Amino acid sequence: MHGPNHLQHLTDIQLVKRTLQRRGDASLAFAKLYGRYQAKIAAYIAAKVLYNPSLVDDVLQDTFMTAWHKLEQLKEHDKFFPWVVTIARNTAMDVLREKKRVDDISHLLNQDEPETGEELDLGATEQMLANLDPVDREIVVMKAVLECSFEEISLQLGLALSATKMRYYRALDKVKSDAVI
Repeated sequence: MHGPNHLQHLTDIQLVKRTLQRRGDASLAFAKLYGRYQAKIAAYIAAKVLYNPSLVDDVLQDTFMTAWHKLEQLKEHDKFFPWVVTIARNTAMDVLREKKRVDDISHLLNQDEPETGEELDLGATEQMLANLDPVDREIVVMKAVLECSFEEISLQLGLALSATKMRYYRALDKVKSDAVI
């Protein structure tokens, strides 16, 4: 039998194909894909859910569970990473929608009590990103953390390429000006 590192040098395409066989080392192949992208996807999710650590873990877990169960739907095996980013974005939006609904309901039920939401201790960078418009924040994180091209970002977000670039550079200027204050 192969050692645990026998999947180390396989491409995403090879790992996706092994996973799709659903036998032998399929789960190890998927674990390798998870290990390859989990940190970047987690950073992306963190920006989407305003750095709420419990939400990041939930969304990350849901994202990769969805990817595991729906891998057959991935038509282009070389596009695993952008596909998982899309799943992460949709999952985060679903979680935020649900959280807002729950928060709205609990706010209605506890109108006399002061807000006792969990205080987040954001680092300086996270705080600056949290101050950005959600779309601008997503563009910055996709570019800086996920290392996506402007073309990939504009495609993912349904924005014109010129608008994507403009928003990115404007957001960077805002982050830099916030850092000076």
